[in-house]
Amino acid sequence: MQICANGWPVLWQVLGLKGKLDRNSLLFPVMLRRCILLFLVTLALVLGCQAIRASAPLPIADVTQPAATLTVQPVENPSPFIWWEAEKPTATNFPPAAQNPFAPQNAFEASVLSEHAWIGIDGPRREPAFLEYQVNVPTAGTYAFYSRKFWQHGPFRWRWDDQSWNEATRDLYLMDTAELRQFIGANWVELGTVTLSAGPHRLRIELTRNEGAAAFDCFILTQGAFQARGPLRPDQRYEANIPGWWLFDPKRDTGQVSPIDLRHLNEQFAGEKGHIRVQGDRFIHEKTGEVVRFWAINGGDLNQSPAQMQQMARFLAKRGVNLVRVHTHFWGDDLRQINSEKLNQFFAWVAALKREGIYTSLSIYFPLWLKLDATSGFAGYTGQHPFSLLFFNSEFQQIYFSWWRSLLTIRNPYTGLTLAEDPALAMAELVNEDSYLFWTFRPYETIPAEQMAILERQFGDWLRRKYGSLQGAIAAWSAVEPVRGDAPQQGRMGFLPLYAIVNQRTTRRAQDTVAFLYESQRQFFQQAIRYLKEDLGYQGLVYGSNWQTADAQILTPIDKYSNAVGDFFDRHGYFNGEHKGDRASFSLNNGDLYQDRTSLRFDKNATPDSPLMDLQYDGKPSTISEINWSMPNRFRAEFPFLAATYGLLQDSDGIFFFATGNHSWESTLGKFAIAHPSILGQFPATALVYRKGLLRPGETVVDVTLDPAQLMALAGAPLSAPQNFDELRSQDIPPDQTVHSNQGAQIDPLAFWVGQVKFRFGGSPNSGNLANRITNLAPYIDRPRQILHSTTGELTWDYRTGLVTVNADQVQGAAGFLRQAGKIALQDVRLSSDLDYGTMLLVSLDGKAIASSDRLLLQVMSEDQNFGWRTSGFPERTIESVGRPPLVVRNLTGRVRLKRQDAARLRVTALDENGDRLQTIGNAAQITLQPQVFYYLIERPSAG
Repeated sequence: MQICANGWPVLWQVLGLKGKLDRNSLLFPVMLRRCILLFLVTLALVLGCQAIRASAPLPIADVTQPAATLTVQPVENPSPFIWWEAEKPTATNFPPAAQNPFAPQNAFEASVLSEHAWIGIDGPRREPAFLEYQVNVPTAGTYAFYSRKFWQHGPFRWRWDDQSWNEATRDLYLMDTAELRQFIGANWVELGTVTLSAGPHRLRIELTRNEGAAAFDCFILTQGAFQARGPLRPDQRYEANIPGWWLFDPKRDTGQVSPIDLRHLNEQFAGEKGHIRVQGDRFIHEKTGEVVRFWAINGGDLNQSPAQMQQMARFLAKRGVNLVRVHTHFWGDDLRQINSEKLNQFFAWVAALKREGIYTSLSIYFPLWLKLDATSGFAGYTGQHPFSLLFFNSEFQQIYFSWWRSLLTIRNPYTGLTLAEDPALAMAELVNEDSYLFWTFRPYETIPAEQMAILERQFGDWLRRKYGSLQGAIAAWSAVEPVRGDAPQQGRMGFLPLYAIVNQRTTRRAQDTVAFLYESQRQFFQQAIRYLKEDLGYQGLVYGSNWQTADAQILTPIDKYSNAVGDFFDRHGYFNGEHKGDRASFSLNNGDLYQDRTSLRFDKNATPDSPLMDLQYDGKPSTISEINWSMPNRFRAEFPFLAATYGLLQDSDGIFFFATGNHSWESTLGKFAIAHPSILGQFPATALVYRKGLLRPGETVVDVTLDPAQLMALAGAPLSAPQNFDELRSQDIPPDQTVHSNQGAQIDPLAFWVGQVKFRFGGSPNSGNLANRITNLAPYIDRPRQILHSTTGELTWDYRTGLVTVNADQVQGAAGFLRQAGKIALQDVRLSSDLDYGTMLLVSLDGKAIASSDRLLLQVMSEDQNFGWRTSGFPERTIESVGRPPLVVRNLTGRVRLKRQDAARLRVTALDENGDRLQTIGNAAQITLQPQVFYYLIERPSAG
């Protein structure tokens, strides 16, 4: 490859031309022939180098984290605290240390614990297990009391001296997580407050169950803010020398205003401008008509204390979040009864979010949360999840409606409003991840025969209305084989499995089956929407479901058509590499196999499958209420960058990152972690870009009207979006049931990266009389060079290199394989980096173009891991160790040069992870990135 870079001088020398090309020379004809030869050889070299470039494997940096040792160093001027070790009681009936069933088994496990030990118990007991401690309190006062214990195990009660007993239930909020080994971990929990005089005091802890596991590591009393950081005391911090990496051990975010603070984008309180309404294909504020886009997260642990809830709300608002999706059930041991304590906790969370200008979206039903058996009152269930039951069983529907009645009509004590009338509850979701047309609709398997009989009778009634009688339907179907459930003499007809429906889609029976399922599902959505809005008076938005089907092109448009009765359309999507292991669907474990995967590179003949490909339906708003680049995968930094930029290009109305329950930064990376540097750490700039609309929406390049009659004839749609299941729901796809639709896409799927892609349902109010309109995509898709251009000219995607650039007046930057890309010249800035992979984003903070802005934010990111993360193999990797807290981040490197004439007069200040100022590092004529800095404030000195 060296000759490709230095070919001219080399060939010049080889051909003997240097210094000899003289028109008057007798050798001129020879030299001319040599020049022609030189041209032909050079042309061949150029073409050859291009071929090599197109086929050569691109370099991938080593993901192996160098071995290092964590050391504990002192912190200056910590807040006063009182700390004591749980394994050193003054009295106990716990077993001695040698019999502790949860004792650390090696040095790594010991390092996770304070002073390398804890006290534990397991199994049945004849009397309550207890622990007592003598604790000296130097100063009288009211203290916050915390314990580090074994997960949710071991509910207990506690009291100081002769004060009243306090209960610590299983449901305490876990402030952090540190695993010793599989299924055994230590977590900080907040126990409450206690007022103590100066001097010695006795603490007694009693387990409230005479069986089961419990373990305790340490305790703390403090009058200052407490940040859970594993075994570290407030006067300690970690230190480690990891070549190429640094420890991410952030200080507590106090919520003070900083240059990255986006709280001002939110209203003073959620609902200040009225309810969220739908106007055409956008969300708007009711009172002002302003367009609103939702940069949202899934999360919020309802077991948090009110103070923790408020801290989390402030933490999120500061980083640009304006909606939180609460995805949880509210029934207790009896599914017919609402858990009043949990409802009160939810009310507190809604109020905390509202104070920070953050709206709530509510998702209360997911069939995977329930297992029905003989005691449930629904015949035939023996432990199955009730998939599809809600769509047709009226008794179950009444239970479901009773949940909504309690949620929407009981007054929230923290706001004085019911949720039906409170604008802060912006959205209500009817059903999470369920559809008749997905693989979980498996008659007589997921749905027992006793329940299928109800649905079969409903199908029989539908057929009678259409054909006059079941005999008429059977005759119209012409010589079909009977299926299980066919009992025309009893008024019932059975169901083809989904794979047979698609494979036999030209038959009348298959088409009638789908038409009935569509109508049944649509009617339930209509009934539920009417109940919430008319019977309960709910004034917010309602949508049906968010799910996929057994065939994206044939069945998914029909499922979406059933959802068209809602206020907007929603979907879910996860970008995953391969991940295999017993618990791979929900966790990371030693021994798991996986492959890193980036969405930025794909083969020139492959179909991209990003969950950000937003197929908009029926002229209504479009959201994705669950999305993640799931672990294990080192290529996650592209996620927020693409969400903001291509979310705007496609005019998506809401992007809901999944998920976090932490009230601050997460200390370890789990399967679906987002509150860590490579994702949440990029929210300041990306949320600003998305919510302010700093990029233009793309032109509509695909606008197709779908004929409902053709959909019901199972003719399918000309294009589909990827389904993007996570590992958990991928397990619902039966390996022995496949569909053979042979339905190729008639429209280039790369259209999603060019502009907007829209389907409308013919005959609907939003379909209009427009003919199908499909833009010629050739000017935007350069397949030989593997480059995509947006219709706006603001986004370019090089999918061979794996690089996306954004080049607009107020936002410019790049994401992907930066070192491979080399020097990146944009409209107002030049970027370069030695990072194998990362992001660099420059955005105006004052609404002016970058060329004249007085205040800009430069945000950069690389990749993060758990400390001690270790793998072997390539490309399939084996997790040798999932590691432990704290997180580590790959050193940031690069140079940023503003092209402005006054660049040298613009001051550059490095900011910490919370946006607080660190130090001035120079000017914008050349910014050399600091290894441990994500954010830089660039400002004119007079701008303050």
